[in-house]
Amino acid sequence: MRTIVTGIESVLAKLDIAIRAFVVFALLSMTALLFLNSVGRSALNLSFVGGPALGRLIVIWLTFLGSYLAVRMGTHITVDVVRQTLPHRIVSVLPIPVGIAGAVTTGWVAWLGARFTLTRFASGQIDPMLEIPSAWFYLPVPLGCALMSVAFLQVALKACADSRRSAGSSVG
Repeated sequence: MRTIVTGIESVLAKLDIAIRAFVVFALLSMTALLFLNSVGRSALNLSFVGGPALGRLIVIWLTFLGSYLAVRMGTHITVDVVRQTLPHRIVSVLPIPVGIAGAVTTGWVAWLGARFTLTRFASGQIDPMLEIPSAWFYLPVPLGCALMSVAFLQVALKACADSRRSAGSSVG
């Protein structure tokens, strides 16, 4: 099992680098776009018509790809009160059910989001401001949730492998 966990971790680590680069680029681009649009509108009486729509699109992508990165870094939402009140032996295996529940939940949302996004692409609806398919506003949901599902599964598998290893070392 340790080999599977290491293989998944290796693939996700490479993916993390690409997604981090995209997130940094998107955040800087969005900041520059909205700043320049605001200054242009205020000082020059000139603005990019699709600026706010493009800013909204970037925020949606940042939200779902950033959520994946939060799962990978272990900074997603946790209930610390539960961790503080439970015995250590339970806390050490808590990532297993949490990871499985997270993987199932985000996998389900990814499935529903993919169905909805495919419907949006098939409809051919175009965003009036950006003149791109409106489905691009929905695509981050299935993509980000699918990535989160894989990340949660990796958390559960790693915790399972770690608990097996510690159980094996305490017996011997």
